[in-house]
Amino acid sequence: MDFNDYYKELGLERSATDAEIKKAFRKLAREYHPDTNPDKPGAEERFKRISEAYEVLSDATKRAKYDQLSTQYNSYQRGGGRPGAKGQQIPVDDVGDMFSGTSFGDMLSELFGRQQGSRQRTTVKRPPPLKIFSVHLSLVEAFNGASKRFTIDATKADITFKPGIATGQRLRVPGGEIEVTVLSHPRFVREGNDLRVKESISLSTALLGGKHDVATLRGTISISVAPGTGNGKVLRVKGQGMPVYGEDESRGDLYVELSVNIPSTLTDEQRELVEKLRDLGL
Repeated sequence: MDFNDYYKELGLERSATDAEIKKAFRKLAREYHPDTNPDKPGAEERFKRISEAYEVLSDATKRAKYDQLSTQYNSYQRGGGRPGAKGQQIPVDDVGDMFSGTSFGDMLSELFGRQQGSRQRTTVKRPPPLKIFSVHLSLVEAFNGASKRFTIDATKADITFKPGIATGQRLRVPGGEIEVTVLSHPRFVREGNDLRVKESISLSTALLGGKHDVATLRGTISISVAPGTGNGKVLRVKGQGMPVYGEDESRGDLYVELSVNIPSTLTDEQRELVEKLRDLGL
């Protein structure tokens, strides 16, 4: 099994600071998140590798042990991978479940199996697969964040879902992980951190321009409609989309698609006015 270089996965040097690790993860997570790359081959798998790398390197204890073991692994490989040679044994007794469920943990488990003949004190146990629990959140809950109580293996756990959480994200819980599915909304369509909504405007507003109120997940806002706005015009409203997960002050954008409301019936007065407009060449 090949060694998984978590630093290389995030495009970093081993001397990277915590801030650089966090920044690199956020950039790559936005680029490869399954929600924003549904048709991009390999995006979901790359996102999983990026997330695994960040999970290890963002934890000071795991990172220190990973650095130690990976350095000793490289020394082991340079020696031809011969168990028992001086300087080639990898002291893994104190690792425990630290890397459980990761590709690095799988690699160590495979390596331990090859070294057992020369290291009787090392007991190799492949960790049991993580249990995956499912939870469904409404788009409003994903927008605002939510706290829910679960009973997992007879143990009650209060789980907090941060604003901006997306379908496919997993949170660690006792005994496994919770995988999130964000349900569709009758009015808004989510595209990554952005939202789309369709709004109907009156014919007079489309012709003359003016203000139009739009109900968003944060409350009602007023947008400006330019005179002569055609059917299907899309307006971008910055900062009115989904919160960016883990970034308190960052939000996506709201895209408002306008449709002009053509009345199916007219009053006598309305018909008379429209006929005058027609006679004027409008």
